[in-house]
Amino acid sequence: MNNPKPYSILFVCLGNICRSPAAEIIFKAMVKEQGLEGQIESDSAGTIGYHRGCPPDARILAALEKYGYSNPGLKSRPIRKDDLEQFDLILGMDRENLRNLKKMDKNGLAERKIVPMCFFATHFLDEEVPDPYYGDREGFEHVVKLLEDACSGLLEHLKKQMNP
Repeated sequence: MNNPKPYSILFVCLGNICRSPAAEIIFKAMVKEQGLEGQIESDSAGTIGYHRGCPPDARILAALEKYGYSNPGLKSRPIRKDDLEQFDLILGMDRENLRNLKKMDKNGLAERKIVPMCFFATHFLDEEVPDPYYGDREGFEHVVKLLEDACSGLLEHLKKQMNP
């Protein structure tokens, strides 16, 4: 039997050291917990390359650890033009990231797959995932809880699509 290509998701923030790697870590844990590793895959990237090759920020890792997540050794990378073609769904963390993604999509071919991360949140009313970089511990923990909510909503959405 021929295995279909896994559904692929790209989480995007500015530097790929706080929000998008946190989303990737949380989402991968949820996908694994549901036994869907072969059907759904994910990655993360930043709209700038300043932190290329760096691990996630220690403060987001501490917040993730508090909620039971561990870092699988992620390294920051900038988004590439071919990411817009390669991924089935591209989730921007805030309006600026969404604007930058849409600017990269010169022909408008990826427009329908570029979506705000908070679109999938069901318990939080935030319209954007706030950048915690210049904030305190509570800001990082808020981001983790918000991303847990949005990743859970995203996974439920995908499961409905996969099993109508």
